[in-house]
Amino acid sequence: MKKQVLFILTVSSLTFSSKAQVNSKISPCNTFNEMENVFKNDPSAKKRFDEAQVILKNNYENKLLNNTSQKATAISYTIPVVFHILHQNGSEKIGTAQVNDAINIFNRDYNKQNADTAAVISSFKPIIGDVKLTFKLAEKDPNGNCTNGIIYHETPATNWDNSDFSLYAYTGASTGRWNPTKYLNIYVVKTINSGAAGYTFLPGTWPTGSQSDAIVILSTYVGSIGTGNSFTSRALTHEIGHWLNLKHTWGGTNNPLVSCGDDGITDTPITKGYTSCPTASTSKICNTLISENYQNYMDYSYCSVMFTTNQATAMQNALSTTISGRNNLSSPANLVFTGITPGYTCTPLADLTSNKTTICSGSSITYTDMSQYGGTGSIAWVFEGGSPATSTAVSPVVTYNTPGTYSVSLTATNAYGSHTLSKISYITVVNSWSSYTSPVSHDFESGLFPWLSLVTNSNPGSGTWQINNTNGAIGTAFSIYLNNASQSSTPDHLDIFETPAYDFHATTGISMSYYYAYAKKSATQADTFKLQISTDCGGTWKNVVGYASCTTMALNSAGTTATPLIPTPSQWKQQIISSSFMGATSPNPNLKQSVKFRFYFRSDDVVGSSNNLYIDQINLSGVVGINEFENSIGLSIYPNPTNSSSTVDFNIYNKENVKIKIIDLTGRIIEETDKIDLNGNQASYTINKNGQLAKGIYLINLEINNNLITKKLIIQ
Repeated sequence: MKKQVLFILTVSSLTFSSKAQVNSKISPCNTFNEMENVFKNDPSAKKRFDEAQVILKNNYENKLLNNTSQKATAISYTIPVVFHILHQNGSEKIGTAQVNDAINIFNRDYNKQNADTAAVISSFKPIIGDVKLTFKLAEKDPNGNCTNGIIYHETPATNWDNSDFSLYAYTGASTGRWNPTKYLNIYVVKTINSGAAGYTFLPGTWPTGSQSDAIVILSTYVGSIGTGNSFTSRALTHEIGHWLNLKHTWGGTNNPLVSCGDDGITDTPITKGYTSCPTASTSKICNTLISENYQNYMDYSYCSVMFTTNQATAMQNALSTTISGRNNLSSPANLVFTGITPGYTCTPLADLTSNKTTICSGSSITYTDMSQYGGTGSIAWVFEGGSPATSTAVSPVVTYNTPGTYSVSLTATNAYGSHTLSKISYITVVNSWSSYTSPVSHDFESGLFPWLSLVTNSNPGSGTWQINNTNGAIGTAFSIYLNNASQSSTPDHLDIFETPAYDFHATTGISMSYYYAYAKKSATQADTFKLQISTDCGGTWKNVVGYASCTTMALNSAGTTATPLIPTPSQWKQQIISSSFMGATSPNPNLKQSVKFRFYFRSDDVVGSSNNLYIDQINLSGVVGINEFENSIGLSIYPNPTNSSSTVDFNIYNKENVKIKIIDLTGRIIEETDKIDLNGNQASYTINKNGQLAKGIYLINLEINNNLITKKLIIQ
C-alpha cells in the first residue's frame, strides 16, 4: 500500500489519537495491490476476474431491478471458518479465546448487532445493512477428523512473504489442504512484508478451489483481547467484506484521499474515502449536497460501524453464485462435511502445550489443552513428578519440586471415543543451584563441552555445534564451531549452545567475554546470532545487551567469503559484555541467582547454507563476597575444636576446581588435596584422618574456582 495509514475502528475519538501514533506505520489493507500483482504475473487471471465480475454485477443489478434486495437479505448463511495460526512460539501464537473473540465480532458486525450503530449519522440509519451471516469454527477437518477450527503451524512463514503463494499450501499440509470452497481460511501471521495489516482476494481472482483464496491478517488485528485490541478488531470484518466481493467505498484501489470514486454499490455515495473520522457537516467532499458514508466498514476511517443494505445484498449475491465456489460454503452437504450441522461422528485428537518445558525446582508450569474435539469433550491430565499429579482443568498449573526429567500425558474424550497423547521426557526440572561458581572459564582445551552444557540442533542433517581441535583463539588449539560451510544448503536451521548454570548468588559486578570468528557466505546473507540469558534455569530467555550481531561480527572478523572459514589469528575478535550491560539484562542488577547463557544461531531462511561460526574462551568474572560465598555453598567444619579428626562439608558442582590445604601457623602446608568425596552435589573431606596432627591451631584453605575461603581449626 502506498499510503501509510491506520485502519482503526471505534467511536471514541479521544482514545484514537494515542493508538494511531503506535500503529501509524501499518497499512490497513493491501487487497487491490495484491490482486494487481497476480494479474501482472498471470494475464489470464485478469481475464478470469473480469468475466467473473460481470456475472456478479449482473446478478446484483437484477436483484435490485426486481426489488428482491430485501428478500435476498432475509436469507441466512452459515460460513465454516478455520484459523491457521502461523507462529514461532512468540506472541503471534494467539490463544483460542482470542480467536473466539474474533468470531463473536464477525457475528455481531454481520448481523447488525453492534450497539455502536447508534452513532451512525441520520442519513444512513435507515439503510444499515443486516448481512445475516453466521460464522462458525469448523468441527471437522478435510480428512474427517475432529477439529476446533484453530490449527497451529510452527513455521518461519509467520513472517509472511506476500509474493510467495506456495505458503498457503505449506501451512495446510499438516492436515491436508483446507479447500476454500468448503472453509473460509484465515492465516494469522506475525508480519507481512508489504507492511499491510491484512489482505485477501475478491472472488474470481483465482481459479475455483485455489489454495490462495484466503485471508491473511496480522495477529495483532485478530479480536479485541490478547494481542488484539478494540481499535484493530474490525480489520477482519473489512477483509471478509473483500472476500465477499466488496470494494473500498472509493473503488478498487488501496489509496484513499486521491480522487472521488465509486464502489459499484448503489446506496454508498461517491467518496474519496477517509483516514480519520469527520463530522456529518464536513463529509460532503465529492458532492456538497450529499453526506458520504465514512462510517462504512469498507472505508479506512476509525469510526466504521456499518454496511449498507445494498452491500449486504452484494455479499449475499457472492455467496449464491458459483464464482470461486462461494455457493458451496453454506450448502447443507458442506455444513455436514465441516461438522457445523450436528449428527456427524469423529474421535478427538489430544494435543497440549505449555508455557515452559524447562524450569527450576520448586517452580510451576502452566499447561493448556489444545485438543481437537469437534464440539465438546472432556480431558484428563497425568503429570509425572508434578503436583498435582492429575487434573481435569483446561489450563492446570503444576509445580515440580524434584530435579529430573518428566513425562506428561493428556487424554481427550468425546461421545465417539478418546485419544491419549503422551510426551515422554517433556519437562526438565533443574536444581537451581546445581551450578559452576564465578569466576569461571571455558576454553574447550579438554576437547569436551563443559559439564552440564547442552547442544541443540533443531534441523537434523544440518550443521551443529561441535568441538574444533585445530583452531582456537589467542593461540589455543580448541574451540567450538558451527561447521555450516560443509553442509548442503539448509535454510533457516537453528543451532544453540547452552552453557551450564553459573552460581552468582555470592557474586556482584558480573562481566562476560568470549572470542568469535565469523564470515558471511554472501553479501546478502541474513543470518541471526544472539547471546541470551536465562535466570529461571533455561525456562525463558532474553537477549543480553551489548552482543555483536552477525553483520557486526562479519565486519569485525572475516567479512564475506564463499570459501569455508578457517580463521587466522587476526580474525578472532573478543566480545566483552560489561557488568553494566549485564545488569541491564537481568531483573536483578547484581545477578544474585543461578544463571545460564546460550549462543543462538539461525541461518538465513532464503539464502540457505551459511559460513562457519567459531566461539572460544568464554569467561565470566565478578566480585565475590566471602561470607556470602561461604553461606551459598553451605560450608561447615565439625567438630571444631576436636581432639581427633574433623570433617569439612560443602556443596560443589565442579570437582576439578576444588583444592583443600591444611596450613600450620608457621605457613607450612601440612596436608594438600584435590581429591574429595562426592555424594551427589555434597562434598566432604576428613582432616587429620590418621590422628597425625599435633595439638594446636591450623588454617584450612578451601579454594573453589579461584574463590578462597580460610577457616580456623583447633586440635586439642
